[in-house]
Amino acid sequence: MLEYLFLFLRNNMCCGYIFAAGRNSSGVICVRHRSSSVQTKLLYIDHMRRLNLFGYVFKIIKILNYTGFIALVIYQNGLSSYILLADSLQVGICLFSGSVLIDDKEHICLGRGSSIACTFIPLFSLIHNIEPVSCRGGTIARAAGTSGLIITKTLDKIIIKLKSGWNLAVGTNNIISLGLVSNVEHRFSKIGKAGLNRKFGIRPTVRGVAMNPCDHPHGGGEGKASPPAAQRSP
Repeated sequence: MLEYLFLFLRNNMCCGYIFAAGRNSSGVICVRHRSSSVQTKLLYIDHMRRLNLFGYVFKIIKILNYTGFIALVIYQNGLSSYILLADSLQVGICLFSGSVLIDDKEHICLGRGSSIACTFIPLFSLIHNIEPVSCRGGTIARAAGTSGLIITKTLDKIIIKLKSGWNLAVGTNNIISLGLVSNVEHRFSKIGKAGLNRKFGIRPTVRGVAMNPCDHPHGGGEGKASPPAAQRSP
């Protein structure tokens, strides 16, 4: 248990959440249209899920850093953790998180949202939170509505087809979750107003031809009647 907690903290410590607003160590803007986003409560999401325990979904929340929904799961021994919620899951659903199946439980039924090693998942199953390297946590297919498909199983590896069309080979002991990530209709959502983009840390974009010559290579000239030239970046 102590080893699991150490790996969980190592892979989930938020050390990189420093909003530099697109500037380097000298304060020079290297990436345009970046700013500091709204301050949000950072949650430690459990992407490893190697407890070998059953748990129940206690609460479903939405945070700014993830496009999918986040679920608070309380396990049988009293531990609790935040996980990525699979699609069409509700409060009170029983989930399994672990690397091996428990033989003394006859009512085991791995459904959506459960996490288990690749070996125990049948072919042509939709999966998410894919772990490419063992004991490093899931890093693939974590955005809203994304998933992978198991197309081949051998003795030493599993072939997963991703949404991009690429095939990914992972080990048989790597942890993956069943189902696809929740909030499938996220790609149809609209920003609606400029203030929401500022919360995400995106500044307004100004055309180069509307600037002065000192601000952009496209700037200056006699209005729009300037001689044509090749487009170039600042």
